[in-house]
Amino acid sequence: MADLDKLARAMPQTTKEVSEDGRPSYLVHGRMYCFHRGRRPDAIDPETGERMNDVLMFRVADQDVKELFLADERGLVRRVENAEDGRSYLVALTAAGKRAIKAADPALLRAYLAVERRLGRPLEDYQQALDEVIEALAGAVNRPARRARRATPSRRASARA
Repeated sequence: MADLDKLARAMPQTTKEVSEDGRPSYLVHGRMYCFHRGRRPDAIDPETGERMNDVLMFRVADQDVKELFLADERGLVRRVENAEDGRSYLVALTAAGKRAIKAADPALLRAYLAVERRLGRPLEDYQQALDEVIEALAGAVNRPARRARRATPSRRASARA
């Protein structure tokens, strides 16, 4: 769930709400696009037959976006039609998907640090300009700007050391 939190909070204008039982929801301009559901009787792992503990719900714009999301041909996720709601699917990472995420983390960190080196200054130096751009964009669509410092991979790497 920590990875989900990092990814979701890195998206522009995202806010986080937490339910009474500690499950997060992520919203943009007050519209929820992802939330952590509780255990459900229809969320059954097809490989083990057991109820899934971590069930995420993603809201997408339309059927075409949903089909694109579900079109993974690499076998990184498995999809099961939701028997109680024919409009939705249950999606879980396969073992290959878990390996791909684990392998991608160091590669993404290396790429991020390489970009930071090419800029010639730490990314933190650009934060004010980025905040001004976010504020200008938010003003253009009449939405309040969200000014939040996000944890960068370089900060994450130094925290691991």
